[in-house]
Amino acid sequence: MDEALKQRVITGAILIIAVLLGVTLLPNTFFSIVALIAFVSLGGWEWARMVGCDDDKSRGIFVTILLLVSIIPILWHDSRWIFIAVGVIAWGVALVLLATYEQGMSLYKNNKWILRIAAFLVLIPAWSALVILHQQRPALVLYLIFLVAIADSGAYFTGKAMGKNKLAPELSPGKTREGMLGGLVGAVIWSVLGAWYLGISDWFYFIFLSLAVAILSVAGDLFESLIKREAGKKDSGNILPGHGGILDRVDGLIATLPLFTLGIFWGGVLT
Repeated sequence: MDEALKQRVITGAILIIAVLLGVTLLPNTFFSIVALIAFVSLGGWEWARMVGCDDDKSRGIFVTILLLVSIIPILWHDSRWIFIAVGVIAWGVALVLLATYEQGMSLYKNNKWILRIAAFLVLIPAWSALVILHQQRPALVLYLIFLVAIADSGAYFTGKAMGKNKLAPELSPGKTREGMLGGLVGAVIWSVLGAWYLGISDWFYFIFLSLAVAILSVAGDLFESLIKREAGKKDSGNILPGHGGILDRVDGLIATLPLFTLGIFWGGVLT
């Protein structure tokens, strides 16, 4: 095993253990603080780095504003659902942006404020949704994390074995349509197991929601690729040895949290 792969495996193992312990053992109040640090503070810092905040001072101001806005759902709990709804809408818009993206287009380079505002529409809704999901049932958080991971892994290995048709060549040449189908098959299997374990009342709805979430996780990955391409960056950061930055690891999760949380509560499938 070469050094880079060894470092990646060690970091991955530490992350898995930390996430499992954090989700299952931390009370919701402490969990929300840790999630705020990871998603809004560290994630916001990396986002600022990719959208033209080139020095620590400007990045610090960017993160401070993000945290100030995050006070709203902390003080006014009902507003969390407003943020979550905004997040779902924002990712609907992101799908359109991804579908129309072409390399060399100057829209984002000439209007950096678009991607800066996107941070508020993505990071805070994801954090708000994560806190609500954990408060309801920590097992739901673990289910979603593994759903995104299984969809991603299934897409990777299926794409390696059978991938021929590019999914989004302008953004991620390695992703294929065949790979995405493989990821969706993995998501269906996991959703069936999840519906049984979680005691879901409406299996069909839950499986359909999980499929929608799995598809949206791909959009999260592609949207971060868009930001990195516009910024000329390979990774969002370097805080995780062998893995890059926080956003590199949670891009799919950030995209899916608002939709999954809203879908779970709106569908009333928990027993």
